[in-house]
Amino acid sequence: MRMGRPPKRRRDAKQSQSQTQTANKPKFASPTLVVGQISPDVVSSILGPAMTDLAVQSVEDYADAVLAYEHVNQFTAAEKGEEEEEVEVQVEMDLDGNILQQQQQQTSPPLPPPPSSQRLFSSQLDIENLTELLTSTSQHFSHTTNSWKVHANAAKFERLLDEKYGRLRPFIESHPNVEIFIKNVQRKYAMGAFSPFRKSDSPPVGKTTSIMILFMMHRNGVRMDALLLAATFFLVGLQPWALVGLVIIGKWEMDRRKRKRIGGMPKKIATVEAYFASALDANLSEEEEVKAKYALLDTPVGTKFNPADLSLRDEEYDVIVLGSGPETLYAAALLARAGKKLVVLSPRDDVSGCVTLGDKSSSVLGKKIPFDIDGMNVAQLSRQQELLAPALCTTTDTQGGIRFSRIGSNLDGYAHSILSVPGLGTDNTSAECVPVVLNATGSLASLAEYCSTCLGDGFPGVDLDGKDNGNSNSLSYLRACNQINAGSADYYLSKLYNAKESNAYQEASVRTASAFLNKCLPLNTHVRSLMAAIGMMNENLCPDKTSMAAHVTNICAMTSEEGVAYPVGGPRAICHALTSVIEQCGGRVVAGVSLQELLLEKLDEKKETKKKTNGEENDPLKGPKPKCKGIRLQNGMDIKVSKDDGSVISMLGFIPTFLNLLPADTRAAHGVPPGLPAISERRPLMKIMVGLKGSNADLNLTGADWYRLPNASLPYDEMDQATGQIRFGAIGVDAGGDDLTTDGEATGETETTSVGGRRGKQNKTATPATAKKITRRCKFQTGESWMKVSFPSAKDPSWHDRYGPISTCVVTVEACDDFVRAFDTKPQIYSILKGAGNSTSGEMGRLMDRVMKDLLQTFPQLEDNIICTQMYGPVRSGLTHCPARFAIKGNRPETSYPGLFVGGADLTVGDSFSASIVGGWMAANAAMGYSMIDHVYLKKNLTSDLEQFMEEPSLVTERDGVVVEDVGVPFKEVNIDEENATKAAESSKE
Repeated sequence: MRMGRPPKRRRDAKQSQSQTQTANKPKFASPTLVVGQISPDVVSSILGPAMTDLAVQSVEDYADAVLAYEHVNQFTAAEKGEEEEEVEVQVEMDLDGNILQQQQQQTSPPLPPPPSSQRLFSSQLDIENLTELLTSTSQHFSHTTNSWKVHANAAKFERLLDEKYGRLRPFIESHPNVEIFIKNVQRKYAMGAFSPFRKSDSPPVGKTTSIMILFMMHRNGVRMDALLLAATFFLVGLQPWALVGLVIIGKWEMDRRKRKRIGGMPKKIATVEAYFASALDANLSEEEEVKAKYALLDTPVGTKFNPADLSLRDEEYDVIVLGSGPETLYAAALLARAGKKLVVLSPRDDVSGCVTLGDKSSSVLGKKIPFDIDGMNVAQLSRQQELLAPALCTTTDTQGGIRFSRIGSNLDGYAHSILSVPGLGTDNTSAECVPVVLNATGSLASLAEYCSTCLGDGFPGVDLDGKDNGNSNSLSYLRACNQINAGSADYYLSKLYNAKESNAYQEASVRTASAFLNKCLPLNTHVRSLMAAIGMMNENLCPDKTSMAAHVTNICAMTSEEGVAYPVGGPRAICHALTSVIEQCGGRVVAGVSLQELLLEKLDEKKETKKKTNGEENDPLKGPKPKCKGIRLQNGMDIKVSKDDGSVISMLGFIPTFLNLLPADTRAAHGVPPGLPAISERRPLMKIMVGLKGSNADLNLTGADWYRLPNASLPYDEMDQATGQIRFGAIGVDAGGDDLTTDGEATGETETTSVGGRRGKQNKTATPATAKKITRRCKFQTGESWMKVSFPSAKDPSWHDRYGPISTCVVTVEACDDFVRAFDTKPQIYSILKGAGNSTSGEMGRLMDRVMKDLLQTFPQLEDNIICTQMYGPVRSGLTHCPARFAIKGNRPETSYPGLFVGGADLTVGDSFSASIVGGWMAANAAMGYSMIDHVYLKKNLTSDLEQFMEEPSLVTERDGVVVEDVGVPFKEVNIDEENATKAAESSKE
C-alpha cells in the first residue's frame, strides 16, 4: 500500500479495461448484433426489410408510370380526331388555268414511349418471390450445421483450381499426388528452401579462413574460374546446388562459345592443293617430278609489282599485310584461311627474304642462287610445327609438304652453334679463347658437364634414385632459366587483351641479365661469361643492358633437346607453300612495292569537339584516334580496305611503322603507342654474301653458326680490401656509340674500354664535371668486333642436289658509323646515310676487305675457293633487347589507332624464326578479334578454330600402287660411315 498516493495502475489492468470497453457499433447494425461477431439474423433483420421496401416502391412507381401513360394516350387520340375535321382546302390556279390543290395539315407531337417492363420488380409476384428468396437465404445461413460454408469453400476451391492449373486441371484432378507435390514445393519456396544463398548468417567457414584458402589456391596456380567459384561459395554464401548449376550453365556457355566462329570465319574451310601440284603432271617420271619441284625454288616468292596494273587498286580487301619473310606470309595465310580477302605488300623483291647476287656474280656461279641472309634456324621444332600446321595444311599433307632437318649430325651431337667468347677458358687478357660448341645431345646435363670439366664449375652428380646431389652452379642456373621461361607463353598471350601477366617471366623482363648472373653465379667468371654469351648471341648487347626475358628465352632455345632445325629447301620452300595458300584463298602477294605512308580517316567533328571539351587537345595520347584505312605507295597509288572492320597489319616493326609510315602531322596530333619513346632501335646490320666453289664435304663446312661475342667477354672480379666483398667486373664491352670522357685526368681507379673493344674494369667512379664528352665511333675491327658466320648450304640437305658443288656463306656484322648515324631522340633511332648501300663506295670496299680478312683467319679452308662476294645493307633489325622493350605498354599487336596492328619479332624476342612466327600469330589473332575469355578460359584462338572447322586431309599419295609421302622438296638422309667418324669429329672440333 502506498501512503498518500493514488494506487499505481498496472499494465495488465489497463489492457483488460480497454478490452471490456464497448466499441462503436457500425452505422447499419442489427439491434441484436454483438461487435466482433456475425449475427445469423442479418438477412432477415436488415437486408430483408430494406430490400422489400425497395421492391414495393419499385412496383408502385411502375404502376404510376403505366397510369400516366394511358392517360396521355387517351388525350392525344381525342385531339387527333378534332384536327382531322377542321382540315382546310385551298384552291389555287396557275397561268395555264390548271387548278392546284394543296392540303395543309398540322403535325401533332409524337406520343411518349410506354414505361418499360424490363425492371427487377414490376408486380406483386416479384415481391413474393423476393420475400421467399430472403427467407430461404436467412434459413440457409442461420442453420446450425453451417452447410453454406462448405458450399462456399467448394466454390472457392473450384475457382482456385481454374486459376492455378487452367487446362491442366483434369490432369491434376486425376493425379492428386502431383498437386500435393506442387504444394510442398510452393511451401518450401515460400520458406526460402530454394534460395541460392544460405539462410544462416554465419558461413560454414569464417571470412579470414576463406581468404587464406583462396590465397593459397591462387599461389598454387589454380585457374581463375575455379577461384571465382570458390569465392562465391566461401564469401558470398552460395548453396552447393546453386554452385553446381552455375558450373553447368558456365560449361554450356563455354561450349557454345567454342563452337562460335569469330570474325566472319566461314562454316566450312576447305583444304588447298600443295604449292607444287600445278607444276606436276601425271605422265612425269619420278626424276622429272623432282626436277620440277627443284625448279620452283629457283623463282622468287611473290608477283613483281607492276605500276600499270590498276587491279591492285580497284580490288577490295579485308586486310592489308605489310612486310616480308615467313612470319608475314604465315599471318596472311592464317587470315586467308579464316575467310579474309587480303593482299601482302613486300618492300623486298623476294618476299621470302632471300637475296640473289647481281648479274655479274650470277654469271660466275652459273645461275641465280638465293642467299638466306636472315637465318631460318628453328628452335623447339615440335612447338613451331603445331603453329605452322593450320596455315600449311593441304589435301595430302598436314605440313603442306614442308620438312625440317636437324642441323648437324649424330657424330657431333647435332651441333648448331659455336661460340667464341674473348677470354673464355683462358687465363690471359688477350682475345684468344676456347670455342664452345652447343648441341642437342644431353642438353642441360651436357653443358653443365662441360662447365664442370673445362671451366672449373661443380660436378652435376646424380644419385641412384635420379635425384640431383651435385654442386653444379651452371646446372642450377639453367634449370632456373627454364622455370622462368615457363611463363613466357602466358606473358606474350596477355598482350592480346592488354593485361600484364604477373609471373616470374614478367618480373624478369624488366630487369637486366647481369643482376641475375652476378647473383646466381658469383664465384666462377668463366661460367658467368658463357651464360651471358648463350643468352644474347644474335645482338651485340652487354648483360647489363639485356633484358632477362630475352636472356632466358635464348638459353632455353639453345639448350633444348630438340636442337635446331632448318627447312628443307630453305626459306623459299616454306614461303612458296604459304603463298600458294594465300592465292588459293583469294589473296595476292606482291613483291617490290615501295611504301610511302599510311592512310587514316579524318575524325568526325563531334569527336574533335569532344576532345577539345575534355581538355585532351594538348595530350596526344588521350582521346580518339583516326582509323587506318589503307596504304599509299610511292607512285601515288592508294590501296584501301573495303569494310569498316578492315585492318592493316604491319610486320615491319614499330620504328618503321610509326616513324616512317605514319604521317608526321598525324603523329604530332595523336602521338605514338604509349612507351615507344623509351625504347631504342638496334644498330642496323651489314650482310656479306660469299659464293664458294665446292661442296660442304670438300670445304669441310659445318651447319653450325659461328659467333664472336665481345659483349660476353670474360669479366674480372676484384676483392674490396676494406670490406672484403667481391666487386663484380663488367661482362663484355660495348660496340660503340657511347660517350667517353677525355680530360687528361684520371676518373678513378678503373679505366674505360678502348675503341677496339678490349675488356676492362667496371667504372663506378663519378665522372668529373670538367670532363669533355666525345662520341666514340663504331668501326669494325678484325678479330675483335661482333660477327656471325653461317653456311646456309650446309644446313639444307637438298642444296647440292639442286645447285651442285657450290656453297654459300653469309657473314653478318654491325653497320659502322660510315653507313648509319645514331640520333639521341625519343625513341633512339639510326638513320641510314645516303649512298650507304652503294657497292662502289670506298667505305663499302674497305669494310669488305676487313670482313673477308677476318673470315679467312677464322675459316682458312675457304681461301682460294671464293667465287664471288657481295654486300647487302644496311638492314634494320628491329628493337634492341633492353628491359624497356618489355616494360612499355604499347608493345602489343593492337595499336592505339583503330584498324592498325603490328606484328613480328618486335613483340617477342627478335632475330629468331620462332619468335617471328609467334609475333605473326599474335597479330593475326588480334585482327580477328578474339577476346580474353577466348584465349585464357576457352583456349580458343585462330589456329584452334582452323583445326576445328577445316576439312581433314586425305594424307594418301600413291605412286605405282605404293603410298608415298607427299614432300615438296625431296632430299636424301646424310649417313656418315663409322670409318669416317673420327675424321668428321675432328672437323667439328676444328
